[in-house]
Amino acid sequence: MKTLILTRHAKSDWSNLHQQDYDRPLNERGLKDAPTMGLRLLKRNMKVDCVIASTAKRAAETALLIAKELMYNTDDIQWFERLYHAQPDVIQDVILKTDDKYEVTMVVCHNTGISEFANSLSGTIVRDLPTCAMVAFSIDIEHWKDFSMAKKKLLFYDYPKNLNH
Repeated sequence: MKTLILTRHAKSDWSNLHQQDYDRPLNERGLKDAPTMGLRLLKRNMKVDCVIASTAKRAAETALLIAKELMYNTDDIQWFERLYHAQPDVIQDVILKTDDKYEVTMVVCHNTGISEFANSLSGTIVRDLPTCAMVAFSIDIEHWKDFSMAKKKLLFYDYPKNLNH
């Protein structure tokens, strides 16, 4: 069994309308929400051993902040530029190529792809995942390359404003 945690980046800062989308950082709320969600993973005893993230600034900051709360070595984060605004097939392709030594993998990227991908695995959770939302699945596989056809079970869906975490 493997575990996959899909994470949408935290809330981004739109105060500079001339800033390139790729370079948009997190806003104050995003800087607070990402560590909070990392702490919630700890409370669930989720031992993430692989973090994969988009290289866009807001996704990278989200991944780094969550990783720090998990005491995950941030030098080990795997960065993929192709996860920037990736469609579900690209996200799945990255997962299929994950090293089998990893049991619990977290992928941090963007909407709409991350929401579409999460919903394709579970039936519709919500149309669009809120910022910094996490959706976790247990996957009945030994090898990540077998992910596409594997049985998947929703473990949890959580987001910063969820009061029932």
